[in-house]
Amino acid sequence: MNKVIAFNKLLLLGFWLVFTVNIFMPLAGAADQWVMLIGLAMLIVHLIEFFVMRKRLQSHGHSGLMNFAWVMLFGLFYWKPLLRD
Repeated sequence: MNKVIAFNKLLLLGFWLVFTVNIFMPLAGAADQWVMLIGLAMLIVHLIEFFVMRKRLQSHGHSGLMNFAWVMLFGLFYWKPLLRD
């Protein structure tokens, strides 16, 4: 299961890289719009996810700014293993 989580984190990191590059150098065709829409939707979902899970993360000692950044990058692939331990 850890390999699946690591692979998904790698995919998300790759997507965020494409999203960031797309901001400064838009992709050709309709791809730039799709990447922007999906990226903005994921940012909103991860933000909501952080505020919903914030109390549980605090109770496990994971409430700092770095934890916010990790949740914004990886979402449940970051916090789910933390709360399982």
